[in-house]
Amino acid sequence: MVLLAVVGACATILPFVGLGTRVAWMQLPALLGSQSARLALGLSLRTCLLATAISVVLGVPLAIVLAHEWPGVRAARVLAVLPMTMPPVVAGTALLATLGKRGMLGPLLERLGLQVSFTTAAVVIAQVFVSMPYLVVTLEAALRSRDTRPETIARTLGAGPTTVLARITLPLAAPALARGTALALGRSLGEFGATIAFAGSREGVTRTVPLAVYLEREHDTPTALALAVVLIAASFLVVGATSVRWNVLVRRLFRFGAAVRGGGSPEGDPASLDDAAAPAVPQAQSSAAASPCGVAVHVRFASAARNVAVDLSIPAGRTLALIGPNGSGKSTVCEVVAGLLDATAGEVRLGERVVDGPDGFVPAGGRDVALLSQAPGVFTHMSVLDNVAFGPRCRGASRAAARQLARAELAAVGATHLATRRGDELSGGQAARVALARALATRPAVLVLDEPTAAVDVTARQELRSLVAHRAAQSALTVLLVTHDVAEAAALADDVTVLDRGRVVESGPAARVLAAPASAFTARLTGTTLLRGTLAGSPEQPRLRLRDGTEVVAAPLDGAANRADFRIGTTASALFPPEAVALYVRDSSSADGSVAGGMPAGSPRNALCATVHEIDGNGGLVAVVLELADGQLLRARLTPAAVVELALRPGRPVTAVIKAAQVRLVLAAPTAT
Repeated sequence: MVLLAVVGACATILPFVGLGTRVAWMQLPALLGSQSARLALGLSLRTCLLATAISVVLGVPLAIVLAHEWPGVRAARVLAVLPMTMPPVVAGTALLATLGKRGMLGPLLERLGLQVSFTTAAVVIAQVFVSMPYLVVTLEAALRSRDTRPETIARTLGAGPTTVLARITLPLAAPALARGTALALGRSLGEFGATIAFAGSREGVTRTVPLAVYLEREHDTPTALALAVVLIAASFLVVGATSVRWNVLVRRLFRFGAAVRGGGSPEGDPASLDDAAAPAVPQAQSSAAASPCGVAVHVRFASAARNVAVDLSIPAGRTLALIGPNGSGKSTVCEVVAGLLDATAGEVRLGERVVDGPDGFVPAGGRDVALLSQAPGVFTHMSVLDNVAFGPRCRGASRAAARQLARAELAAVGATHLATRRGDELSGGQAARVALARALATRPAVLVLDEPTAAVDVTARQELRSLVAHRAAQSALTVLLVTHDVAEAAALADDVTVLDRGRVVESGPAARVLAAPASAFTARLTGTTLLRGTLAGSPEQPRLRLRDGTEVVAAPLDGAANRADFRIGTTASALFPPEAVALYVRDSSSADGSVAGGMPAGSPRNALCATVHEIDGNGGLVAVVLELADGQLLRARLTPAAVVELALRPGRPVTAVIKAAQVRLVLAAPTAT
């Protein structure tokens, strides 16, 4: 392999070495200073720069159009790059047959008094014809394979098509645009065949450097070799430009610009939101709390293409958790509410305003709806401050006002120290915080959360959950939350709606749906009992006090954030799986709820008095729903033999025994003060 590689390298490099042995290096300045050389160099420089500029002006829109899917686009892509594959002389002949005096457009040009062929304009046209496809194919490939999520997010922030193109699409495709431009420049500089066939070789008019090399090699070989060296050096620089890591270069220029403006260097900032140095979440930020109050949301639509038919409502200022398996239509609902998908058969109402229905469609960005998805979608080519200021700027705010608002939102999520960083320099947790600040900077009335914590670690998830709940409560936002995490639904949601195969299978208060699901699917999905109450005890020995005064002992709280938020008397939830519940028959005549025959001593700390509410078969096990004294429900799973032995039936008093180590407390987010 190495031997073949060496042979291949020699085949590429030896011709340049051979050329170098023939060049009169000491006479190079004098040779390049001759009149013919100067005329050729000047003409090549002017024409190739003009041809490259025209290629950019025409090629960028062409690449954007070809990057989309439309009928016949495959054939159009082939035609757009065809000049790259045909012999240059054929290209010149085609141009001559079209624009020459006897060509297809020749008579029309002659009536207009225009002469194209065998002029300097013909040189530029020939260069554009053969070089523009290099830019088009490079940029089109990059655009077709791009991540479109940043563009989608920009639309939800209020950006129109022109803003999305100018501030998101093209800046993110800048490396491909730079490579394509460099290739077009190099191809224009080296163009020979099409030029000589269409423009001829008139000194000072159409004789570019490649033509001069070809003509001078017979009677002035030293000058031809000198011009060849210039072309090789220029080609080397162009090819080298295509290998430059433009994103790194742009990043360094960004840092330099920030330093010149006095923004300082981002180096040395904390690396992660879960660092010990990360600032605590503020309890009140008046400057960032001016969002409008939430509005009621009603969504009713049917999409045959996605097999989704949904009718659900969210009262103003409440949080609805939308849960269900993958492919059940949760993200479709989010897209319809946010305005990214038209509910052609239905209606979306935000308060009294119909934003999607028979009378019209209000697109994303015009609905007062903010979308926060699983991927934060931070704009990597912008600073964090400009990311957060993007939405207000799109909605007409001045640069100064938008930046002031962005700083307030960053302070509200504890990310002020990230303001000067670029978007691609953030950790996952930091990006999630910035995305939340960016969404809330648009002052939405409705916040749509499509699994925003799925891509971050446990600590960052807890902090982000607290931030979302705090800001939602602070601004009385209406929240639509998509999640697969029962703990997240318990901590954030007032109500829960369950989707399965594009249909609502269950809906109601979070405590009821999560604690005692009405369908086998929901039971499999949650698999968890949820009890609501208030905190008691301490972080090391926490307890949940139910409405009737009964206390449920839980495992010690994990994480500094949970311990810091622990306050006796605040709302919390206890979660534990059905398998953690053991049942003992209770003597209904006993005033103290003692177990018939006595309960064996052991490590379980919780013995809750309950009555059997419902018994339902579930595969090889039996699901037993129990009702506590305060009306809350919990679930247990027993074998059929155990159900028979204990003679369980609705209304039978029992004692539910649960180990404290299997009870997890979820603290409700603090409300605004």
